[in-house]
Amino acid sequence: MASRPPLRTTSVASVFSSTDSSTSTGPPGGVPQSITALLNNPLPSSAASSYSWLSWPPTTITLPDAAPPPPSHPCEITRADFAPYLAAVSDPFARFADIRLHAHAELAASSDAEGAPAASSGLAACLREVPALFFKEDFALEDGPTFQAACPLDDDALQERLGQHLDVVEAHLVREIALRSESFYEAQGRLRGLDGEIVTAVGRIRELREVVQVLTGDLVGAARQVQELNATRGNLVALQQKLTVILYVSQALTALKLLVAAADCAGALDVIDNLQNLLDTDELAGLYCFRHIRDQLGTSLDSVNSILSAEFVHAAVPDGKAVDAMILSTVKRKASSPLNGTDHEGNIDEEESFILRDRLLPLIICLLRTDKFPAVLRIYRDTLITVMKASIKATVAELLPVLTARPIDSDSVTGGRATDADGISCTQSLSLF
Repeated sequence: MASRPPLRTTSVASVFSSTDSSTSTGPPGGVPQSITALLNNPLPSSAASSYSWLSWPPTTITLPDAAPPPPSHPCEITRADFAPYLAAVSDPFARFADIRLHAHAELAASSDAEGAPAASSGLAACLREVPALFFKEDFALEDGPTFQAACPLDDDALQERLGQHLDVVEAHLVREIALRSESFYEAQGRLRGLDGEIVTAVGRIRELREVVQVLTGDLVGAARQVQELNATRGNLVALQQKLTVILYVSQALTALKLLVAAADCAGALDVIDNLQNLLDTDELAGLYCFRHIRDQLGTSLDSVNSILSAEFVHAAVPDGKAVDAMILSTVKRKASSPLNGTDHEGNIDEEESFILRDRLLPLIICLLRTDKFPAVLRIYRDTLITVMKASIKATVAELLPVLTARPIDSDSVTGGRATDADGISCTQSLSLF
């Protein structure tokens, strides 16, 4: 806390100091004041008139009795009015209180130390009786001035005086050793006791270790060995299972490549499903060698979908040349034997129908498993439309001469040559097509 400024004090001598002509007076019961400046009036006047310069009348003048002023109403002051002041001085006052507390503690400690015998009293006594020259840190007799100051040659009683100094120092050393010997021997005894306790504790620890070793070897050794063997067996079983999974995945990937190359889509899909289920179970987690297996399965699945789409379109869409040959043979057969009627126009050989169904059914099942059947149907539609257009064009180009040279049969065709709604004959329609 900041130190308070010293109070401005005025001595009594300074109050009454003035020239010889100055006088000191004051009001009744007041403090004497110097009136030198007040009495230096250049105008001659009586002594009584000089009191007119003062703010109070002289003692010889009687003052009229006046009624005292009415007392003012006391202000109502509460603790809340001092709250700003308390908040401003709380921290400095707390520091001041701490300083005073520490000061009292130091005074108490110093008073206790004065009552007890000081540890350095022997050294102080030596300093009082032995010259301080011998206690300097840089004391060295080989130094010339130091030797002359310590051992003056003209002193006949030098040896006796040095012997007295030595006796004083030895006496005080013996006294200090005696003062400290009690605590020293007490500490030495405690160290010996502690040493004995440490030796006893070390012996007990050795005995406990021997007991633990015996228990471990005789009682717990077999059980611990069984536990270790069981843990080893569990680790080996887990390793065997992991190696079995690795072998299965390796063989499955090799078989998948062969199945895709052989266009065995059903078998390839079975292998892909098994591997996908194995990936979902996290049995391959942590195996760095199979980090790309998902990408390999995706590539194989795309290849299988391409094969299925091509085979389905190839099986479902007939060959254009075969269609042309079938249409030509049918037309020629009808042209050569017009009396056969229309009973065999929409018939398809049942054996060929069964063969087509047997070919398409596995492909459809595989496409349904891969959710690609709608897309393949769209491809089939576009391909079939293209093939049908090409077949119709080729058939019309080949049958146009046959239909033109065909004789008119009045019995088979009613109303002469068949015409369409616009009056155009079938031959003309095919020609336009």
